[in-house]
Amino acid sequence: MSAARGEATAAASSEPGGGPLDGARLALSFLTIVPAGGTASGDAWLSRAAVWFPAVGALVGGGAAGVVLLSDWAGLSHAVAGALAIVFAIVVTRGLHEDGLADTADGLGVHGTRERRLAAMKDSAVGAHGALAIACALLPAALALASLDAEHAAKALIVAHVLSRAAMVVVAAALPNARVGEGLGRSLTVAPLAAVVAIAVAVAVAVGLGAWVAAAAAAVALLVALAVQRRAFGGRTGDTLGASGKLVEIFALVALSGAWS
Repeated sequence: MSAARGEATAAASSEPGGGPLDGARLALSFLTIVPAGGTASGDAWLSRAAVWFPAVGALVGGGAAGVVLLSDWAGLSHAVAGALAIVFAIVVTRGLHEDGLADTADGLGVHGTRERRLAAMKDSAVGAHGALAIACALLPAALALASLDAEHAAKALIVAHVLSRAAMVVVAAALPNARVGEGLGRSLTVAPLAAVVAIAVAVAVAVGLGAWVAAAAAAVALLVALAVQRRAFGGRTGDTLGASGKLVEIFALVALSGAWS
């Protein structure tokens, strides 16, 4: 996740605590451009927001689904509708997950120690590996959506975005912070119960929309993401959380393209 976002959230940590729904507002403000408010307090302020991540994913996915349906109503092709939906999601999230994917790919492209990989991830410049990773993420997503009619594409977007945000919660709960005492990871210590709730919500949404194959694909992507992060970085960072979510999103869309087209 971007350095600017990390600095903004760190600055917010000096604010006093909020009400019962403060976590929901924090999640919405952190994951999207919506100024929902919410106050942060202490090093674990973001942990209160984590349980709401799947709900934010549903909102983003729902908005992208609306773009697809409106585009279809306007007579645009499935390919154009899918592309516009992807652009909508990127704008609404400020490219947060794409940024994390690019930084993670740049880190994985470094030969040497974990420390060198982590240092490369902190460089604000996007390297060749990062640029290629974004291209390799956007292309299959666009082609997958182009293969679906508007109704199925809308459902796919909702499911993929919910699964994506739930995966971020699971990664945060399953892996330690790779940068001990620094970075966004220190603010995101997620209890196992929160991860269980996130998984239950995401699976319920997938099954409810007839997209169980997406849940299965997401599980495979999540296992791959967990293994790579543990081996390459010794844990997770804010960037790898975003990359994990993006990987799950792509796997879900491609799986649904195969099942529904």
